[in-house]
Amino acid sequence: MHPRNLQGKRLLIVGFGLTGASVARYLARQELPFDIADECDLTVAEERAATFNCQVFAKFDAELFKRYEVLILSPGVPRSTPAVVAALAANVDVIGDIELFANAVQAPVIAVTGSNGKSTVVSWISHVLQAAGLDAVACGNIGLPALDSLQQGADVFVLELSSYQLESTRSLKPLSAVVLNVSDDHLDRYDSIDHYAAIKRQVYNGATHCVANGDDDRTWPASVGECEYFTVNCESEVLRPDGQQTRWRRMHKDRELWLSDQHLALMPEGRLSLPGVHNVGNALAVLALIEPLSVSFDALSEALAAFSGLPHRSEFLAEHNGVRWYNDSKGTNVDACNKAVTAMPGPVLLIAGGISKAADFAPLRPVIEQRVKLLVLIGQDRALIADQLHGAAPVVMADDLRSAVQHCKVHAEPGDVVLLSPACSSFDMFRNFEDRGEQFTQAVAEVLAA
Repeated sequence: MHPRNLQGKRLLIVGFGLTGASVARYLARQELPFDIADECDLTVAEERAATFNCQVFAKFDAELFKRYEVLILSPGVPRSTPAVVAALAANVDVIGDIELFANAVQAPVIAVTGSNGKSTVVSWISHVLQAAGLDAVACGNIGLPALDSLQQGADVFVLELSSYQLESTRSLKPLSAVVLNVSDDHLDRYDSIDHYAAIKRQVYNGATHCVANGDDDRTWPASVGECEYFTVNCESEVLRPDGQQTRWRRMHKDRELWLSDQHLALMPEGRLSLPGVHNVGNALAVLALIEPLSVSFDALSEALAAFSGLPHRSEFLAEHNGVRWYNDSKGTNVDACNKAVTAMPGPVLLIAGGISKAADFAPLRPVIEQRVKLLVLIGQDRALIADQLHGAAPVVMADDLRSAVQHCKVHAEPGDVVLLSPACSSFDMFRNFEDRGEQFTQAVAEVLAA
């Protein structure tokens, strides 16, 4: 919704975390009056009211919400919240920050969503485009909130989108868009994985150039002919749903596997700094997404190879007595954990657990049976995980992250890998996944030094 269409309307920001605060700053810059609703104590509400010269309500109330013409919903607040449902029933317009961003942005947008790998791909794209001389800004669900990023004046906005943000977006018209993958995640907020996937695929609405994962049919847009596909499968010649060869793929050349554009070999995948086949897929997605910008491969190839990833994503921390320690705190679902374990260079002692989000952990059984020598479980749903994975590997229950690290130090042998990849969200014991990863990093340093 364009700012001019908000003139004279009663606006309520619902939820006031990072996104809600960015919405408030944006509306203030547009000189649009607004109020705020957030579940907070009265002291916090009074501070916010003084900062923004508005009313702040410290609870969600259906009758209150129905008095406004537009709710600007933070992604952390479900549309199923009773007060939001009541507002929708009363024909109140419910949008999110990305809807505001979509109507204000002037530069091309590359939009990235998926269950896993979003932050890596967004950061990777920004990294290679900057190396090629473009001012690319990573924003949205990573880095700067989308509305704050508009202050940067970028050549390209590389936008990470969660399903929560896509729920309340209808006007985004990205230059390129991708759903990287879809796996069990956030099923506490959606009716089924198919419902969740359908929300993810809304990123294709209005996109000029669509990119999908040829190995995951839940990522495929309804109009398959208007899409490019990437795949890590290098054996089959026909992978696209329309029967044509997948363009962005791996190929054999000189006894190596290469990243390729159809039959054009671009780079040996062994040059990539990030480990794991899933990161080969991410690299191919990067190339497919930036193609409409017409940047030569020579201009970005070194940056593509050198990109070393992000904190908390299979991040190497230390090697001690022949044991390597990795932080994958961002592995907040089963699929991410599976990929992280598979990418590790030796037998794994896996630290997992937290809030399960109604996930099914059975898909982890094969990789745990094959690669994990000890499963150390923490957090609220550790008993549920232990029950679902009974017999897959020896299990130790730990009361906190430090004791989990201590158990791993005792049981690890030279050549082993200790990996934190929780397959769960963090909010039972930590502020967020970053806090969990930072506490793990600190615990590893202290335990290894003891």
